[in-house]
Amino acid sequence: MITHEFWRHSGTGQVFAVQLLDGIVVACSGPLHHDDIDLAFLDDLDYAEEGATAIEASREEYVLVEAL
Repeated sequence: MITHEFWRHSGTGQVFAVQLLDGIVVACSGPLHHDDIDLAFLDDLDYAEEGATAIEASREEYVLVEAL
């Protein structure tokens, strides 16, 4: 199942949109400008595989952005 979430890097504060396939990050978008951090746009962002592996490998450095 494909899902989309906003994740914030705990060190830099940068926010990324991540695309997950069965809970694994397979694509991402970002870092995002604060105007793009809106749940209404989450499914429509341009996602790319580039960078997804790095986010997945260091996912303990990210926190889910639950409130926008």
